[in-house]
Amino acid sequence: MSRPALLKLAACQYAPHLGDTDGNAARGVAWIDRAADAGAKLIVLPELASSGYAFASEEEADAAAQDGGGAILARWVDSCRRRGVYVVAGFSERRGDERFNSAALLGPEGLIGVYQKAHLFNDEKSYFQPGDSGFPVFDLPFGRIGILVCYDLWFPEAARVLALKGAQLICVPTNWVANFRRQVVDDRGWAMGNYAAVAVATQNQVFVAAADRIGSERDVEFIGASCIAGPEGWLLAGPASRSDEALLLADVDLSQAAARKQRTPRNHAFGDRRPELYSSLSGPAASTSE
Repeated sequence: MSRPALLKLAACQYAPHLGDTDGNAARGVAWIDRAADAGAKLIVLPELASSGYAFASEEEADAAAQDGGGAILARWVDSCRRRGVYVVAGFSERRGDERFNSAALLGPEGLIGVYQKAHLFNDEKSYFQPGDSGFPVFDLPFGRIGILVCYDLWFPEAARVLALKGAQLICVPTNWVANFRRQVVDDRGWAMGNYAAVAVATQNQVFVAAADRIGSERDVEFIGASCIAGPEGWLLAGPASRSDEALLLADVDLSQAAARKQRTPRNHAFGDRRPELYSSLSGPAASTSE
């Protein structure tokens, strides 16, 4: 398949509003338009961009959930068709009697796929089921992408599975929080999520686009710091500020995800792996109480 050499990639940092599904749909449309106006062809929106994050009851969480054919995703698909772009967006998904913290891949052709967050963080465990459908990779006209959501980025196995399946870019809708951290950013303004993104990028020789949100809901403070990292681990855009809206843009050549895997004439990122030594990775942790 002939693919364009360069892709303009966008990560959108803004504040969805808790429970305001109509308003969140409109905010998503506005950010898709803003990114498309800047030339972006693949646009990443934050985690739970459809619903907000800090639910206080089952009823509140259920009211904000929708299935894959819901009105919010339909509006964002309309934007994709109108602007000729692809979007990865976090949403609260209802599937049967269960809810998932999910991310949808949308394009001019409609809903392409859904990834359900595998690793739930703190109170998410009260309102969502963990996804158990694995880590899919999607073929788009410009390359192969995988999706993780926020806390998933802290599990190197998840990103490695995507990379081994051929992902050139990992899109990460996220809601990084200040809660539970003694220090939110370091002296140069980097949050731990930025270090996680560059680690995943350089370990796997892939691009990583992390779109965070800002603001606060109830007692949860979000920290911004959205970023785009290249396969050598250096940031191509960001980190964005802790408190301001931001549109991060980067021109990326996804073919570099393969080219950079040959690290030296004698070293290959995947060829040097020793899977026979890693069997303990599939077993349970030694302890979850330490």
